[in-house]
Amino acid sequence: MLKYVNFIALVLCVGSFSQPADGADSAGQMLLDPNLPIYRPVERVSGELKLGGSNTLSHVAAVWIASFERFYPDAKITIEVNGSRAAVSDVQAGKTDIGLLSRRVREDEVNSFHQSLGFPPTVLTPCLERTAIYVHKDNPLRGLTLAQVDAIFSTDCKRGAEKTCRKWGQLGLKGRWASRPVVTHGRTKETGSQVFIQEAVLLGGEMRDDMQTHTSNVDMIHAISKNPGAIGFAGLAYATPEVRAVPLALAEGETFVAIDSPEADRGAYPMVRRLQLVVKHNPKRKMGVLEQEFIKYVFSTQGQEDVVKAGFQAIPARPARVALDAVGLGLSR
Repeated sequence: MLKYVNFIALVLCVGSFSQPADGADSAGQMLLDPNLPIYRPVERVSGELKLGGSNTLSHVAAVWIASFERFYPDAKITIEVNGSRAAVSDVQAGKTDIGLLSRRVREDEVNSFHQSLGFPPTVLTPCLERTAIYVHKDNPLRGLTLAQVDAIFSTDCKRGAEKTCRKWGQLGLKGRWASRPVVTHGRTKETGSQVFIQEAVLLGGEMRDDMQTHTSNVDMIHAISKNPGAIGFAGLAYATPEVRAVPLALAEGETFVAIDSPEADRGAYPMVRRLQLVVKHNPKRKMGVLEQEFIKYVFSTQGQEDVVKAGFQAIPARPARVALDAVGLGLSR
């Protein structure tokens, strides 16, 4: 059985991770949970540690590494950005020490890992990413429900829309916008963000076969910025002045929530995915000191400050401590 140390399933709302209403400052910026553990450096750490996988999570990991290596200049930590596709299998094979995974781990990956090593992968969630629906900056769309997002990107409309949306007029736009085609943009089938959209928003439905695919979020955002009828999805960190993140609502009749609003900081934004670390934790052996200290740093106040600096959403203290306990690294000492 997968040792899966997450505190939500692959779903849209993340109330269990949300800060209370008074956890945001006057500018709407999320404050870190004051109960997160403080990282206290040990006397000396050296060696090499290899991380590999998700492009999205690599942005956060780069900030962690830069901060961590200030404590330990003799430590060498590298990242191989090759997508979530091989994040689990590379840890299994010993090509990397920690996998960077931005989609749900698959059953076949868990089974292969367990058969090869005698224990399952441990999957930890160190941060979250709000996923935006981006349109051209001139698009006047006021907001979308998740059923409408489903109807735009899918062929099945499993969230109950009467039919797919192929013209902007079907989404309430008037005048010259009404007859303009909805041009969808996305990533590739195994990309973490696309897996999240397909599983959590489309409820497993099929993506449109005419969707324009891109090898990176940067390329996709650039394409959307050049076409007033375009729409796509990517994390909040990829926003530019040439595109606009559309406010979202869980269902018709509910309030639209902007991705960068105080309400989103308090957990009301309906499209958030977890970003994960895949760890080879043999319950019969201790991890190496460098790997231990790096994981402890990630789940500390300092590590979660880095999450926010990188443009992602930090986790509260309780899941951080549970994650540390799961790999034998509780900071009670």
